[in-house]
Amino acid sequence: MMNKVERQNALDIQKWIDSEQKGYDCCGSYDFCAKCDKQVEYPCAVAYDAFNAKTVKAAKKPAAKKAAKKVEKEEVKAEAVAEAKLEKKPAAKKASKKASK
Repeated sequence: MMNKVERQNALDIQKWIDSEQKGYDCCGSYDFCAKCDKQVEYPCAVAYDAFNAKTVKAAKKPAAKKAAKKVEKEEVKAEAVAEAKLEKKPAAKKASKKASK
């Protein structure tokens, strides 16, 4: 994991390369720039981390709900299978008693 200094340096290099290729300053043109505060010591790194932290949190919530639903479905299915087995066992015993009479 990169610290803020390393991330700032990497982003500065990428920003420089992109700016050279496009022919204009790319500062402020990335998605994470929406979180930029140029008053902080490492503005690109802080903005990048803030932007991606929000994205990751938003992605985790639906996944957790989906996993909970999956577990719930599996539990319901397991209960149904167990109930079906219980229903079949006594019926089989009754049939065997009738067969022995």
